[in-house]
Amino acid sequence: MMEKEIILKDFYDAFTKGDFKKMNSLYDESIVFNDPIFKDLNHKQVTTMWKSLLSNKKESKFEVSYELLNKNDYLFVRWTAKYLFGPKRRKVTNVVDSRMEVKDGKIIKHTDSFNFKKWAKQSIGGPAFIFGNQKWFKNKVSKAAIKKIS
Repeated sequence: MMEKEIILKDFYDAFTKGDFKKMNSLYDESIVFNDPIFKDLNHKQVTTMWKSLLSNKKESKFEVSYELLNKNDYLFVRWTAKYLFGPKRRKVTNVVDSRMEVKDGKIIKHTDSFNFKKWAKQSIGGPAFIFGNQKWFKNKVSKAAIKKIS
């Protein structure tokens, strides 16, 4: 097994167990994280994000499953999260493709992609059905999320 495969497996095994400390230990100090909501998170922000997401794992009924995939000689992970979101405890199922770059045994770049509008319709409801594809709506959701981890 190559180094990257071992690290991805360690990271996502920890994720399935809700072990954010193990996940965060696999990031290099120079980590840059991106997804449709969070842009260019640094080490402190991304480790805080995982901690806040997983500290209420039981309450949110957070479950994650994953598979390692190989496409055109590029190894990536497709993971599915199921959880209850926000005060209204809306049921969310989010399928995410995760690409990571590994250097010297640590993750230096982590980019997740998923269908923002589909996620927003499940997690936010009403406004997302109408505005889910609008840039201003995405920015508003992103600002609120960043505020929670900064």
